[in-house]
Amino acid sequence: MDCLFRTVKSIIYVVFATLLLSCGNSTKPKTQKLLVLISVDQMGASYLEDPTFMPITHKSLLSKSAVFTQMHHYHARTTTAAGHATLATGCYPSTHGIVDNNVYVRASGITEYSILDTAIQFVGVENCKLKKVSAARLQRPTLGDIVKSTIPKSKSYSVALKDRSSILMGGKNANRAFWFDAESTRMVSSDYYHEPFPEWARSFTGDSVERESITTGWIYHTPYAKAKLDRDSVSYECGKFLPWFPHTVASLDSQYVSSDRVGNFLWNTPFGDHYVLAFAKQLIAKEALGQDEHCDVLTVGLSAADVIGHQFGPNSREIADYYYRLDTYIDDFRTYLDATVGTGNYTIAITADHGVVPMPEFSEIPNAERIEHKQFDDDMQHIDKELQTHFELSQPTLLASSYSGVEPNFAYLKLHTIDTTSYVTLLKEKLRALPYIAGAYSPSDYLNSDKSFPLPHLRNSYDPRYGYFIQTIPQKGNLVDMRSCGTTHGTPYDYDTHVPFIIYGQGVSAMQSDSTVFTVDIAPTLLQILGIDEVTMDGVNLLK
Repeated sequence: MDCLFRTVKSIIYVVFATLLLSCGNSTKPKTQKLLVLISVDQMGASYLEDPTFMPITHKSLLSKSAVFTQMHHYHARTTTAAGHATLATGCYPSTHGIVDNNVYVRASGITEYSILDTAIQFVGVENCKLKKVSAARLQRPTLGDIVKSTIPKSKSYSVALKDRSSILMGGKNANRAFWFDAESTRMVSSDYYHEPFPEWARSFTGDSVERESITTGWIYHTPYAKAKLDRDSVSYECGKFLPWFPHTVASLDSQYVSSDRVGNFLWNTPFGDHYVLAFAKQLIAKEALGQDEHCDVLTVGLSAADVIGHQFGPNSREIADYYYRLDTYIDDFRTYLDATVGTGNYTIAITADHGVVPMPEFSEIPNAERIEHKQFDDDMQHIDKELQTHFELSQPTLLASSYSGVEPNFAYLKLHTIDTTSYVTLLKEKLRALPYIAGAYSPSDYLNSDKSFPLPHLRNSYDPRYGYFIQTIPQKGNLVDMRSCGTTHGTPYDYDTHVPFIIYGQGVSAMQSDSTVFTVDIAPTLLQILGIDEVTMDGVNLLK
């Protein structure tokens, strides 16, 4: 019954996507055979500012591409799920419905994974223990969905280490999305997709494809000598590895990795993304992508970049070495496309789902600070106690809180006839008084305001079903509600919103634009290259 229900939903979705296109002119591309969208998870635009950082990319790709140097995400919660859904749909999170990785569900009062779907069954890996997930909650069609609804014989595939990256870029009607299972070191998928799971994928394992790298380990070999690299092997670097090179299966910290050590090694090194690109090549070869006049779509999420960045920071030797290797990976992948699809027969676009906060301990941002979980929780309890005293209450008035906001216990307040407007006003004042909080806002602040409101990003991240009623923004450079090491992202500041956007291939002239543009513009721009326009999206075509 569940499978039948999902099939009916998919048919309805195809009709919806087709109707979106009916108001405009859609023409099939004449020579375009393959569209590839690569998202490098956590790749801030600054990584491409220095020609010595990714030399091959600068020499052989950027000089021949359309490059948008001021591409920004224009939503407040710059996280992986929200970012990838935005890249693929051309819509803000408030439109496509994926506002964060994990969302506080206001109706139930619980926090859950934004792509959770317990109805699916895994395929490709027996007894898979990963979370059950799907694109069921995504409310807008993706690039692949739209191309398939316009060109019915087209195919659309997606692959990434992360499930949310692959699933949300692939969309509801992908032929199949694949993501990584560390236990088996294989790509897994689910019965949410109707095409049979390919037999070749069962034997295309990470432990075999990356055997040499697994044996050798991750050895620092980049010639990059950026003066502003953070100090190496410091206490603020932490994660699955002990914080010094070389990183090997043996050097995985047994405190955090007690099993699936080879799979975890791939998750935490550049070789995981090398495996993803190798899998993408196999997809092209085995599924005959780009081999006829019906343009196919392939989306690729390079997720290891984010895992490494969280642990070691954006100015670490690990990140420098990752991007030095990625430079060769992308060049090799482009060479493969030239050989298999043909030069001039494909378009490849490179961007990112978000950036990253510099490590506060090494940051050049004034007053950058790390606020750990305990301090944050203590501050929230202190504020709650003050509110209880002010309103003469005896029980907690806050249901939940995190770095992104606070949820008042409105049912309890109403039970005691507390004026909720007065309560919310006082709560926001107390939150703003914390030295690490720049702003605290309720929906009335940003939904009904004029254009002078300083953070329209909040509007674009708003969904009445998900997220805390009070949304907080940290002071610039601050990491709030954090562990004692590592870094993260998720704010509307430039270091989180500013990402690269490069388009290379058939029908794209070399150019550079320094105008401020937004990631919702990526999907309509890529569709225009395929001759598909007038699609209902929040973004616009940048190549008009």
